[in-house]
Amino acid sequence: MYYSTRYATEVIRIKKPEKALKTVKFDFVSVYAIIKNGEFMKKLILLLSLMLLTCQLSVYAAEKIEPQKLNSADTKYYEEVNNSVSILFDKVKTKVKTDKYPKFYHDFTCINSDDTQNPNYYYVKYNNVELIFNKDTNELKFISYKKNECPNCRILYDYPSGELAAIQVYQTKSDIFIFDKNGKYVNYEPYVKIVREKVKKNWKEPDKKRISILLNGKKEVPVQVALTLNDTGFIKNCTIIKSSKIKELDDNATKAIRAAAPFQPFPDTFFNAELVIILDFNFKVK
Repeated sequence: MYYSTRYATEVIRIKKPEKALKTVKFDFVSVYAIIKNGEFMKKLILLLSLMLLTCQLSVYAAEKIEPQKLNSADTKYYEEVNNSVSILFDKVKTKVKTDKYPKFYHDFTCINSDDTQNPNYYYVKYNNVELIFNKDTNELKFISYKKNECPNCRILYDYPSGELAAIQVYQTKSDIFIFDKNGKYVNYEPYVKIVREKVKKNWKEPDKKRISILLNGKKEVPVQVALTLNDTGFIKNCTIIKSSKIKELDDNATKAIRAAAPFQPFPDTFFNAELVIILDFNFKVK
């Protein structure tokens, strides 16, 4: 005699012998039982099988990430940004293997700057990925993937965990949009605005006569500084990335930044441990 039980499209058939050890296979699970009371044991086996199968499926099932949608109040590029992140989060892996990548930067050839790179990191092409190394420690920090359908985007994975860290979308040099691993838009602009205003209040620009002497006939010179803050708001690094070629003016800019420190700790919405802010100073005769 056979007992037949159906779950979805799977059928379990258990033959009822007098006393025998039988194997019942249900997808990933093998259950061994001695059949004594056929109806009771049949239900018990089915229940255990379904419980174990559910656990297995919950492990392997990938949760789809629904990214936050931007609107016209966020940016004029909201449609392009929404389209890019929808494509990427629909296909993105939440974790990648990292054991094949070098832990430290050495004599690699760096990728030419395209105005989307953080000045505190080395960017290196490595097979089909981009490796991002911290310049201070030479340690590998992120593994970056790019997709052909979204060439203006980076998918960043943390090293060494291999977990998804963020997706970056670049529309212009100054219009960069970052979404965390859960698809939430991370708006840095309010925090950056506070930092810039505090630096401006602490900037003691030389008088015009002194600037005129230093510029020696020039009308104005710019100084650009990359300020790196840690998550507590303290300065980690302060680097001149565009010099005036006049040490007194370069020093004047960095002095204003250090006088304004420390800054506010990062908001809870920030997922990163450090932030780079580009600050511009313009020294004019008039």
